[in-house]
Amino acid sequence: MVDQKPVGGVDAVVLYPADAVKHALFSQGGCEVEFWEDVQGVAVNLIEDASLYEEVAKSVNGIVGVTHNLTLVARYKDAGEWLATPFLDRLAQEGAIATVALSDGRRIVVGYSQHFGEEQPLMLESVTTSSGKALLDTPSVTLRLVSHDTALAAEII
Repeated sequence: MVDQKPVGGVDAVVLYPADAVKHALFSQGGCEVEFWEDVQGVAVNLIEDASLYEEVAKSVNGIVGVTHNLTLVARYKDAGEWLATPFLDRLAQEGAIATVALSDGRRIVVGYSQHFGEEQPLMLESVTTSSGKALLDTPSVTLRLVSHDTALAAEII
């Protein structure tokens, strides 16, 4: 018997430059993170039930490694900032830190950790534009980011 209705997915994401964290404090309960006041994050309206966050923990020679995969999907008309060449260049060369609002109510920080700080940010894996196949399909943009770390994402408290 299920106690509550399952809630999965990503509701909202803000992408910040990799060096945007002013201060972070990690504890057993999660992470408090503060960004520099003059740094603007990029937030795009996401298509409902289309974006996904996954973390995969694997042991290699007795050392746990975690891969963080963030797949964001937005309507083409809403994703102009994602398609701007300077933004894509920054994601490919410097990476980003993301605050991710999950549909279950948790907020996590991805691309910044207690062990590595800003050294293992989310990096651009791909950006895909799609016209859709059917008459009623919504043209979309899919942004895929990946980061490698030794810990699961910290919940923002």
